[in-house]
Parts: sequence; structure tokens; C-alpha cells
Amino acid sequence: MQQRSRLRSFPHSVFGLYTVAGFYRGAQNMALTTLALIIKEDLGYGAGTIGVISALSGIVLVLVTLFISARLKPAQLERAVSISLIALAIGLLIIGISNSIYLTAFASILLGIGGGLGMPGLAGSVQLAAGKGSANPQRILAIYTLVLSISLAIGPLLEAGLLNATHQDVRWPFIAFAVLPLLALAIMFARRREALALAARMDANGEVEPPHPPATERVRLLRTPEVVKAILAQLMYAVPFAALTVFGAEVARVTDQATAAQAQLAFTVFFVFSLSCRGLVAWRSPIFHKGVIYAISGLLTITGLTFIVVGHSFMLFLVGMVILGIPHGVIFPLVLSALSSSLPADQLPRANSLLMGSSNIVGIIAPFILGVVAAATSYRFMMGTVLIPVVLVFVIFVVIVGLMRTQHRPVTQSAP
Repeated sequence: MQQRSRLRSFPHSVFGLYTVAGFYRGAQNMALTTLALIIKEDLGYGAGTIGVISALSGIVLVLVTLFISARLKPAQLERAVSISLIALAIGLLIIGISNSIYLTAFASILLGIGGGLGMPGLAGSVQLAAGKGSANPQRILAIYTLVLSISLAIGPLLEAGLLNATHQDVRWPFIAFAVLPLLALAIMFARRREALALAARMDANGEVEPPHPPATERVRLLRTPEVVKAILAQLMYAVPFAALTVFGAEVARVTDQATAAQAQLAFTVFFVFSLSCRGLVAWRSPIFHKGVIYAISGLLTITGLTFIVVGHSFMLFLVGMVILGIPHGVIFPLVLSALSSSLPADQLPRANSLLMGSSNIVGIIAPFILGVVAAATSYRFMMGTVLIPVVLVFVIFVVIVGLMRTQHRPVTQSAP
């Protein structure tokens, strides 16, 4: 009986949220990486159309993140996640079965809505679950980011197998992966049903549910030290990650004469090191002195980019990708735990939306600017320009952390 009870309580546990996060992120990443193939190879449109539709999805994602997710209350987060799963599933199915570029554009808007509600909603839900009496909330958040990395690693393998089985039909992954958000939605409904059943049992037994903590005054997030450090740490990595996601394979092939297979190998190594670092963070949690780790991650980002810029061989490009995988794995779990431990629960949706919204804005603007730079100069020069904002944000981070330490240093009076 005890085992059956545990099985029934799975959807309501943090492991249920982990499963939802894995299904959600795997399906979303498939859509982001395969949409261009649908538009070009199946619908017959060029790079300009791909860029417009991708930008449309990204703009919707940012707007939903900053103006809807940021206004949610903690009790509304799981409902927002459910809506994001519905939008994601419908968007995938439309892309999978439609032959219209206009319906594909509409589906990309649904993907943007799903991303704008889903990522902040899941992060906030896990943060709240981690704060409910857990002895090690930082480990719960680190495992959450580890699950995201695992889904990013497994998803492409499943998609590759599906493409081989369907003779490279790029529509089938959208249809098949639509099952994942639907399964996740079933878990979210089960969580809701269990919560209602628990409330009914407590009411029947005359028990009183613990009161929710009162809403706090609106916190000025950009004046909160941990929030400022977390956003700057995330921004230090946002530009190089956007550059690598869009142009990394071309940089390896054109600049370092790598084959397509070698370029993909570099990304595999990158994500393996990222995944390993998130596993290490989960194992070693709780981790203190996050500001020092942010600074080290910034230095590693600069070092990895330097290897890619000055190197003239695939091996140096590979070394750069290995180094860059370390901060990619470390920063996100630490900033989530920093926000969770430094802010009241009702302020977390705003903080998460600000954190992810700023990164998403960079993800929209940076590829456009870098593409113009690459067209006017070269891919190597373009990667060199990526160092400029990274070094600038790193310097700002060091200066602000120094000022914060000065302001919070205790004043000691000498004896007369």
C-alpha cells in the first residue's frame, strides 16, 4: 500500500515537475532546431523567411515573458505551465501537418507563447517546491537544470532516429514530439487533481491549511545585490551562447576547416561538459560564495572565446568549446538558487522573467548584429567582437560587486 501511495503522489512531487520540464524542454528544443528545415526544405522558402518567422517567435516570447509571466502570482505559475504546454502541443501539430507558410508563422507565435510562459513558470514552480521544507533547496534547483540538459542531449538523438526511420521526413518529428507536452500536461492535471483532493480531505477532517505568506512590498529588483549579480552573470554568457547557437557550426567549418561531423562533435562535447558541470553542482550543493564562481565563469567564458578567435585549427576550436561548456553548466543553476534564496516567493515570477527576458532579448538582437558583422568582415572577426560585450559586462560585474562589498562592510570604531 505504501508503494502504491508513493506512485499516486508522484505527479504532486518535485519529480513530477522534473518530468514535465524534461518533456517540455525536449519538445521545445526540437521545434527551435528543426523549424528552419521545414520552412526551407518542405515549404520552399529561403533564409529571409526563416529569419522573419524565427524573429517573430522570439519577439512574442520576450513580450510574454516580461509582460505576462512577470505579473503572475506564485499560485498561478503551474496554470501558466499548463497553458504553455497546450500552446506548444498545438504549435507542433500545426507545423507537422500544415503546408501553409502563414499557418507555420501562426504556429511559431504559439511556440513563443509557450516559451514565454513555460520557462519562467517551471523555474518558479521548482523554486517554490524547493523552498517547502527542503533541507537542500539548492540541490533541487541544480537537479532541475540537470534534467533540462539531459533532455537537450536525448532529444536530438531521438529525432535523428525518427528521421532515419521516416526517410528524412522533417514533419514527423513535430508530430511525434507533440506527444511530449501532452504527457506533461497530463502530469500537470494530475497535480491539480491531487491538490484539490488534499484540500477536500483537510476540509472533511476539519484541518486548516497553513496560511500562505502575505504578499511583500514590491521589491526593487535592480537594487537587490543577488538579483543584479545573477542577471550580470547570465548576460556574460548570453551573447557567446547566442553566437555559438547560430554561427558555431559555420565558424568551425569556414574558419577552422572542420567537417560538418566535426562541428557537431564540438557541440556534443560542449553539452557533455555542461551536463557534467550541472551534475557536479547538484552533487556539491549547497554552494556558497556564488559571486566568486560567477567571476571565474566569466573568466572561463573570455578564455574559451579567445581560443576560438585566435586558434587556426579545429583542435583549438574544440578546446574553446570545452571551456565554454563549463560556465554554461554552472551559471544557470546558481543564479536560480540565488534568486530563490534572496527573494520572497511572491517576487520570484518577476525576477525569473527579468532574468530570462534579458537573455532572450540578447538572443534576438545578437544574431542579427553578428550576422551583419560576419557579412562585412569574417566569422573570425565576428567572434572577436563577441569578446567586447563579454569583457564589458565582466568589468561591470567586478566593479558592482566591489561597490556592494564596500557599502555592506561593517563600520568599526576605534577606541578613544
